[in-house]
Amino acid sequence: MPKIVPYSKGSVIFFEGDKADKIFILQAGSVLLTKTDIVTHETIKETISVGQFFGLKSVLARRFRIETATAASDCQVVMLTLQEFEKNFSTNKAIISKMFGVFTKTLIEWQEKTEHFLKHENKDLSREEQMELVAKCLFDDERYFSAKNQCEKIFRDIKEPCNKASVDSLLAQSNEKLSQQEKVESSFWGTDKPPIADFSVALLKQFSLPIFERFKKNFADGEVIISEFTKVKSFYFILDGEVSVEKYVNGKLMLYGMIGPGEFFGELELIEEMPRNASCIARGNVTCLKFGKENFKSVVVENGFAAMSILKTLSSKVYSQRRALKILCIKDLNVRVADIFLMYDEDGLSINTDADASSENLERKFYLTVSDIAEWADISVNEARDELNKFASKNKLAIYDKYMIVSNIMDMKRTVDSYYANLDETSK
Repeated sequence: MPKIVPYSKGSVIFFEGDKADKIFILQAGSVLLTKTDIVTHETIKETISVGQFFGLKSVLARRFRIETATAASDCQVVMLTLQEFEKNFSTNKAIISKMFGVFTKTLIEWQEKTEHFLKHENKDLSREEQMELVAKCLFDDERYFSAKNQCEKIFRDIKEPCNKASVDSLLAQSNEKLSQQEKVESSFWGTDKPPIADFSVALLKQFSLPIFERFKKNFADGEVIISEFTKVKSFYFILDGEVSVEKYVNGKLMLYGMIGPGEFFGELELIEEMPRNASCIARGNVTCLKFGKENFKSVVVENGFAAMSILKTLSSKVYSQRRALKILCIKDLNVRVADIFLMYDEDGLSINTDADASSENLERKFYLTVSDIAEWADISVNEARDELNKFASKNKLAIYDKYMIVSNIMDMKRTVDSYYANLDETSK
């Protein structure tokens, strides 16, 4: 049952870095949230108003606190567990809809911060020209089926594209390369799939009912399910397979994350009524439920369980985007690469190579390629290979075509911790 807890002025409600297991609503008084900007290292302060939730996103995302909450005056807060929050608010359409908007705007702000940090140039190009740039990136990455698929999307989405001749040429080149290329399944996880979150398992059970069969759609390995810059027509729920989320930034595609069974995607732009802000591409064969935007209210907003899933997903995306920007802020490339492994491990995207789950084995298997590391780190493939080889030369890493094995994940943590410790010393 929710508890009403009093705090005297100056009391700390929670610290940055604390485990997040409680959600708060300010009932009376005032609360101050304090955090450090990961780019400028300046202190950011936010005052919480009466009636506002705080500490919510970290609980939904199952992450540690990223700010400190202090009672700015004598105050009272309502304290809830996640289960109590779901019981009391998951069917409140007004609150859920408001949270969708708040979380979505926060995620977009983090994406814009990342693009600003990377000095991304928003050139005055037409939609078809922007879509062609994505196709060229896919072609340059030797993902010829995806490039072909993207070119076809341009012709389906735009009747008379201004760049028809160049897209036709790129399509022909992609088809020619495909005819020379042996088809290889590029499933992200192979056979070592990580456990699916409990709420995703329950959603999978719910959306596997016969009533949803008519929404089912299969996508081939490499197929562009959603193309950046296009208009929003639908959103998706993954039944099986993996999908990469990639964004065009400064002439290349950056990996923004991987999503799998039991997760929605394409909902972000529906909430904000904006064009697609990233591409979603099948990694291996994928089965989805494809819903029209007119279904969003009935499928998500009026379905408390699905609504909570969207909120948890949006919260995770906010934290992941913040985490990705924190990695990009690391000036030492070797440390930047090490932190990518840590990020994946923190997000449960690594495989413990010991069959005995109760063991304290520190070896980890990551389904990451050199190209994936390059995208996350915003460096060239050659630079990524050089940094990875530094770890390999010390027997800390084994590199294979589709995966890598870190012999001791604590080696990566020590590399990153040492970097930040030195930063703290130099800033004193």
